Amino acid sequence: GQQLKAAYVLAGSLRRAGNRLRVNAQLVDTRTDFPVWAERFNREMEDVFEVQEEIARSIAQALRITLTPQEEKIIARKPTENARAYDYYLRGRAYARRVTRPDLELAVELYDRAIELDPNFALAYAGMANVCGLYHEWHEQHARWLEKGEAACERALALDPDLPEGLAARARLSFSHQEYDRAIEFARRAIERKPSCEGAYWTLGEALFVADRLEEAIQVMDAALEAGGDDYNTYMPYALILQRLGRSEDARRLQESQVGRLQAHLERVPEDVRARTILANNYCVLGRESEAIRELQTALSLRPNDPNTLYNAACVYANLKKKTEALEMLRRAKSSGFGTMDWAVRDPDLVSLYDDPEFKRIVGTTSNSNS
Repeated sequence: GQQLKAAYVLAGSLRRAGNRLRVNAQLVDTRTDFPVWAERFNREMEDVFEVQEEIARSIAQALRITLTPQEEKIIARKPTENARAYDYYLRGRAYARRVTRPDLELAVELYDRAIELDPNFALAYAGMANVCGLYHEWHEQHARWLEKGEAACERALALDPDLPEGLAARARLSFSHQEYDRAIEFARRAIERKPSCEGAYWTLGEALFVADRLEEAIQVMDAALEAGGDDYNTYMPYALILQRLGRSEDARRLQESQVGRLQAHLERVPEDVRARTILANNYCVLGRESEAIRELQTALSLRPNDPNTLYNAACVYANLKKKTEALEMLRRAKSSGFGTMDWAVRDPDLVSLYDDPEFKRIVGTTSNSNS
């Protein structure tokens, strides 16, 4: 509560067994460490939205807050009437964060299932659009991914014109088109409507990075990190931006603060290769070379031919001043489908390669590969 400057903190746990859902929740006064409200809910999964609404209303009552009609509407609003569709959506979102080819392909499948169950599920269409943009950036610069993403995004915004996740998906697709100013505009619009919007601050940071609008990124960095929650992708562009601005100590502190979160995440999800490569790079920054190599080797054993994994491996080796290995990984990343060279030529993790003729050949011949 002190860290968040919050008067109250909602704590609790959620357990699922088959189709049963158990939620324990308590609202704690951070000044006294005393719960002002607590309750347990045992329901069917189909009642998940009702539980969410009930908790929100109970908290408002405990704090003696009078809700406005608009707030009442927001609380009562359901993203879908189909609990199974919502479950598929949440799973798709979790896999999409990992970015590797198999994870994105699984995310597409999960979003497809959600849409089959509810053809009017705007969030699922937005998730699909976002995944298509990521797939185009990292794995295959083919027009079909952008076409599929644009169609899904149009459908999401047709169903809900102000959907923040739809605007964030539009930002991601604009980034894939190398329309960075447009990506920034849509990401900001998504954040205005919902600061915690999935992927919005991540896309905003990346677009500001490649557009060389670094000071603007610093202005939103604190808000981005606060809103990012458990999505480790959010902080990455901001750490690199700090490095490019010469604020290496600030970047180091940011990456150091993320190590514990990444370690805890990997204890729960050890197969998340992207998180493992990010942790490896953080270890490099902190001078923990043996741990960096260990994490990287584990990641490469799990996803040896994945462009995202190979590119991040290049960054780790470059930070370790292992130029031969770094260049080999970058070559393999490019041949496997990585095409965002606007990013690579600015990436401070690759600074030790900048003057190498082979690096210039790799990035120089494909700087417009996403067009």
